[in-house]
Amino acid sequence: MSLYSRIGIITLAITLGWSCTNLAKAQGLGNSPYSSLGMGEFYGDAYSDNTGMGGAGVASGSGFQINNLNPALWVRNRFTTLDVGLVGQYKDIASGNLNQKNAGGNLAYLSLSFPITPRWVIGANLKPYSFIDYQNTFTRPVAGSPGIAEYTVSGKGGVNKASLVNSFQIGRYVTLGLESSYFFGNVRRSSDVALYVDGVPSDYIVSLNERNTYSDVAFRAGGTVRIPLKKENKLNLNLGGAYSFSTSLNATKTTSFELTQGSFPVVSPDTLENNLGGGMKVPEQYQVGATLEWPFKMTVSVDYSRQSWSQYRGFGNVNEELRNVNRLHVGAEYIPKFASLNYFDNVRYRIGFSTGNTPYMIGNTKVNDSNVSLGFTFPMGRGFANFLSVAFVGGQRGTNSGGAIRERYGRVVLGVTLMERWFEKRRID
Repeated sequence: MSLYSRIGIITLAITLGWSCTNLAKAQGLGNSPYSSLGMGEFYGDAYSDNTGMGGAGVASGSGFQINNLNPALWVRNRFTTLDVGLVGQYKDIASGNLNQKNAGGNLAYLSLSFPITPRWVIGANLKPYSFIDYQNTFTRPVAGSPGIAEYTVSGKGGVNKASLVNSFQIGRYVTLGLESSYFFGNVRRSSDVALYVDGVPSDYIVSLNERNTYSDVAFRAGGTVRIPLKKENKLNLNLGGAYSFSTSLNATKTTSFELTQGSFPVVSPDTLENNLGGGMKVPEQYQVGATLEWPFKMTVSVDYSRQSWSQYRGFGNVNEELRNVNRLHVGAEYIPKFASLNYFDNVRYRIGFSTGNTPYMIGNTKVNDSNVSLGFTFPMGRGFANFLSVAFVGGQRGTNSGGAIRERYGRVVLGVTLMERWFEKRRID
């Protein structure tokens, strides 16, 4: 790769990193009523390739792309690797006889890994962690008057994560990794009230606005072990696990009261709370998995993940009565004929399935989430050294009964992987 190409990649990384930070603050994946609870809706750790496998793969990395499910798997990347991903989502939301369709998109991840030695890889990662994006409107009669009050409750924002990863090869079959992350972001919530008299809306709107800002560090550790089942590396059993430590994010809250007429302030906003200190507890999570691997041919992965959202505490140590999340991920990847001269023999094909509960519970109704996925990775460039990956996910969350909300969604994750040897010494014969 030429010097200009390398400069271009670095410029792309910086530009996309800046874009990711700003997009994650401003935009999620479309309106999500459930994001009003807890930390909102989560992006997950899977990149495009693992997304196509139902989010499975905590035990095995191919080395062609960065596997972010387990920090111990980054060491499988023997080349300097840049991974960039975009995500888009379409939703059909139903509650009773009400229905809404919406869509959204964001930059999903930006990662760069450097092999320092054959047994040590350092990586950097920037991605959105969660987002809040909702707006609900309802009416109530005003006691003692003929008027009706229209309430609009909305929220927008999210939490981002910037990480530094150290990944090591220990011996021949064991890998270990540690991810050190910095969480940052903000969430804006508002409650607006407008008065209707004889069906005519008032020009006056009363608003209560709240802005929460979050920041702190967190850690995630992982490990894998490879067990050869056949000689000459023809079949391996890979076992792996990752553990995200619980952390309490530092938080500040500013609350203000505002009265407007026709969108113009009647009086100056009144600040009720200014940079009030507090915290938000992010619970621990662990993932375990097993993979049968036929190198450069096929992998079959089964993972289980659990996050203790019952331990979550919002600002001011508020318990929002969230539930622990348990999920099963199953996926497979197939390469017809690696290193063949036929292009489509080098394409990687994936299929996956994931099911489990969410942290939310509406009344006595559990909100479950199940989806199926397909994925493809297409080689690009000279020697097929770079890759374009796409994953399609279709699923449903919740049910349209018992006062719950049903969300049917389709998600697309597009990833680009660029690989190059940057630190190899040149030899002149």
